[in-house]
Amino acid sequence: MFSRRLAAAVAALATAGCSGATSSPGSSLPAEPGGPRLASPPVTTSASIAASSEQLMSGRWSALPAAPITHRDGASVVWTGSELLVWGGASGAEDHQLHADGAAYDPESGDWRLLPASPLSPRVGQAAVWTGTEMVVWGGYERGGYTPSEPTADGAAYDPTTNRWRVLPAAPLSARGDATALWTGAEVVVLGGEPGGGGQPGEVGGSPQTYGDGAAYDPSANRWQHIPAPVPPAGHPLTWNTAIRVDGELLAWSEWETNPAGGNPAGGVDLFSYSEQTGTWTLIPAAADALPDVAEALSAGKLAVVRGSPDNCGDCPGPWVPEATALYDPAGNSWTRLPTDPLTGGLAAWTGAALFSFNPGAEMTSESDPSTDVVPGDASVYDPATNGWQRLPAAPWGGCDNGLPWAPVWTGQALILYCTSSLASDRDGYVFTAGE
Repeated sequence: MFSRRLAAAVAALATAGCSGATSSPGSSLPAEPGGPRLASPPVTTSASIAASSEQLMSGRWSALPAAPITHRDGASVVWTGSELLVWGGASGAEDHQLHADGAAYDPESGDWRLLPASPLSPRVGQAAVWTGTEMVVWGGYERGGYTPSEPTADGAAYDPTTNRWRVLPAAPLSARGDATALWTGAEVVVLGGEPGGGGQPGEVGGSPQTYGDGAAYDPSANRWQHIPAPVPPAGHPLTWNTAIRVDGELLAWSEWETNPAGGNPAGGVDLFSYSEQTGTWTLIPAAADALPDVAEALSAGKLAVVRGSPDNCGDCPGPWVPEATALYDPAGNSWTRLPTDPLTGGLAAWTGAALFSFNPGAEMTSESDPSTDVVPGDASVYDPATNGWQRLPAAPWGGCDNGLPWAPVWTGQALILYCTSSLASDRDGYVFTAGE
């Protein structure tokens, strides 16, 4: 039964159209400035081009040229279909200087250009998304550091065609950073977020307070509408560690954890579906083989590629548990576990025919198991046709300083990773171009 379901799921994945999703890891406040937990699937101006695992196996690495802005972490990074837009973020290992400038990279010419001055204050942890015509930026923290603070509640939109910014109307949300954002095709949805700063009043379960509500922004009408928080199962917080739109359905995962006195810690995720027509949430019943810890979700046609952990019990005792990859079918509420990525923790991108995975900062070695010898800069690819992983050529310059760059962006010809390295002032990341 499992083999038939796996074959059907892999076949569906193999025939899925390219959605080119990106996301960033879901977690509580980062140890260093981070960005929003999700970047929505890029909206291209022309038909997306898929790349097979064979084309990736014959691919090559090159440097992403240095941008005309300060090296930084936690910037907003979106793909427009022709340019990579980078805005905001923080730089400096000690003072975490915040920025309100940005730049755009054209992979066709290999050139960067500066973005015009924005109407927003310097910040980190802002939500950002591409709508097909504009980059919408909202919220974030106006003070960096290891515990970002001073949340904001304003936003702006940048139009590359006119090279202009415009200020967004006030959103019906409290000030916050690290919110989840995605584009539905008609509205920008902003979910969750945190007030910033550890140890603030309102802490839940030892973690900073998180918000369960959200708002939808309609660019055509230039107005917001509040999205009330759903009702989670008893005792579960709403954390919105990632969200995605798959086959017209908005799905959002909320991680929970319990630490009963004298008992074993336990945890998992609650999955919700949001109806844009009725403005209501539906709790999706737990299904067999669902990942109990979801860090990434990528759109792949009618399926979601979900990455996380096969176990979630808080601070689990015992040996380290590797991460896992699964396919989720919203139509049947069914999960299919895939073989384990040899990188066990790489950030991924769907190319339309294969799953690309990159290891930004983890180093795992084992004398008894050479398959676990992984260093920063290693890459792998999952082929739905064979239901297996293969190691790709490693990036020649290793990984990234901050360990967690934005997930790879698939342009239709190459994967772009924007990330910084103190050892390379002449580049701002990596470009992996698929072979013919």
